[in-house]
Amino acid sequence: MTDPGPPAATLHDTTPKRPSRSRRIYLIVAAIVAVVAVASVLIAAGSNPNAISGHVDTSHLPDDGPAPALVAKGWINAPPLTQADLRGKVVLYDIWTYSCINCVRTIPYLRAWYDRYRADGLVVVGVHSPEFDFEKVHSNVEAAVKHLDVTWPVALDDDMTIWNEFNNMYWPADYVADRTGHLRYFHPGEGDYENTENVLRTLLGVPATAPRATLNGKTETAASGELNPETYLGTERGVIGTDAGLHVYPAVGELVPPNAALEGPWNGAPEKVTSAAAGADIAVGVIAQSVNLVMAPADGRPTDAIITVDGAPVPPKLRGADVHVDRNGRTVVTVSRSDMYRLIQGPGVEHHQLHVIAEQPGLEAYAFTFG
Repeated sequence: MTDPGPPAATLHDTTPKRPSRSRRIYLIVAAIVAVVAVASVLIAAGSNPNAISGHVDTSHLPDDGPAPALVAKGWINAPPLTQADLRGKVVLYDIWTYSCINCVRTIPYLRAWYDRYRADGLVVVGVHSPEFDFEKVHSNVEAAVKHLDVTWPVALDDDMTIWNEFNNMYWPADYVADRTGHLRYFHPGEGDYENTENVLRTLLGVPATAPRATLNGKTETAASGELNPETYLGTERGVIGTDAGLHVYPAVGELVPPNAALEGPWNGAPEKVTSAAAGADIAVGVIAQSVNLVMAPADGRPTDAIITVDGAPVPPKLRGADVHVDRNGRTVVTVSRSDMYRLIQGPGVEHHQLHVIAEQPGLEAYAFTFG
């Protein structure tokens, strides 16, 4: 590429140009069952691009008016971008948050499009709209951007101001604006990658015979069919961490998928549960190929979570990328930062009994996702 792009993860702080509207739409979405059902279907169908929209006729794209201004709390990888900076460019606005597995799985496609088409006038802007409070910490986002190799500009949307201006309801969500700054395409969730690239090529004026973007390495996609749903652990949206404050949960024995339960002493809070003693346990009946859990150390010091599958250490064929074997032969995840951790990655969808056991007090657990 002729343009190497900006250096990775350079943080630029800015002051919002107008008061932010701090309403948290995702909480409203969580409270409105019908809307949640629609969103879940859309995102779950993301592995099959035709399951949502079918073929997109790029010769008759709608015009949804001007894209909103980017009123951010800070920027990574670029100075603040204004509408004047984006004029004459085709802009892909990717609304995401770093601990969201659906968002992470779209990053290789964004990277491929950014690398292939930026010389043709494409600008990718990541709008980081946090789901959890720790995702509002700029140093956490900056570390995640480096870890995930996000090299395009990222607007820090701590108060969901940009999210609200787009009237967005999804993680991830992609909006594409043409060279006049008008929004011409929207896609919620994963999938539809071929359609999105076709829209980009049309708006950029790339000839049909020109090469398409190339994905480097293996990509992970969402799975369809019977799987555990996303499972929140905090008292605000959780189904198993229902008690605020300290509560000692009884042992549950074997769980039928997709049931989950806490065991032992946990402190409940709106977004998370925190282990109150060594041995506090999260049990899950799993039907999935992959299992991820958002965790954090309460005091900032690394702590271990012991992971077992069917009552034993995780076998090599099922170990997620963040699981390792300690000197005692246990399979553990060292929780050193506030992030999503990959616990299981198997060859296919399987039934298992999963336990995540805190080695000491202070293990924070937020939400499971499955694939």
